Amino acid sequence: MAKRKKKDLWWYINNEYGISAIKRKFSRKTGIPTTKAGVERKLGSVLLGWLLGGSKKSKKQSEEIEEEE
Repeated sequence: MAKRKKKDLWWYINNEYGISAIKRKFSRKTGIPTTKAGVERKLGSVLLGWLLGGSKKSKKQSEEIEEEE
């Protein structure tokens, strides 16, 4: 059997006061991640897109724009 990881004091405090839920709601509404790894991924993709000049438009969005013109 795998060992279970102990949950630390901050885990209990965050759950008790609903901080985890607040962070999750904020992240979903704004699209800004609240974890360190999420922020690094987001910044990395934005910087690469900016440096390479690419946009993250989906095919469906680009087709809709072409139809409007």
